[in-house]
Amino acid sequence: YVWSGTELSEAPDFFKPRCAEHLLDLQPSLLKFLGLPVGYRFLFDDKGFTDVWFDEELLEVDGR
Repeated sequence: YVWSGTELSEAPDFFKPRCAEHLLDLQPSLLKFLGLPVGYRFLFDDKGFTDVWFDEELLEVDGR
């Protein structure tokens, strides 16, 4: 999932499916991050801050 904001909601409709084309229309800056290998997270803002890191816990997600 890709989300923006400062608060992660537990609401069942918080995440909404979007096709990649529309997602990139909304936020073209995402393009350079979408090719990251599984397990990477990224964070960026509109002031130029960028952080990319590996999170091993993402590899353990099993859908439960």
